[in-house]
Amino acid sequence: MSNVASTPSKSEWTAVRCSSLDDMRTQNILFWQAQGGAVIRQAAWELVLEYWQANKLDPDELRFSRSVTSVRRA
Repeated sequence: MSNVASTPSKSEWTAVRCSSLDDMRTQNILFWQAQGGAVIRQAAWELVLEYWQANKLDPDELRFSRSVTSVRRA
């Protein structure tokens, strides 16, 4: 369902040893900052879709909605 490119192979993974939870948090922040805005938005959208599917909600509700209104000048 998603428009995501293929998952990176294990050869593209980077392992970082963290000595504490604060260090792990810092590494996580640095990772996402290096990814750029488009990748961050795509990952956020994937989380929204996974949540919607897990809760068996109607996926059509995620679409943009258009409201047609009539505007008259006085």
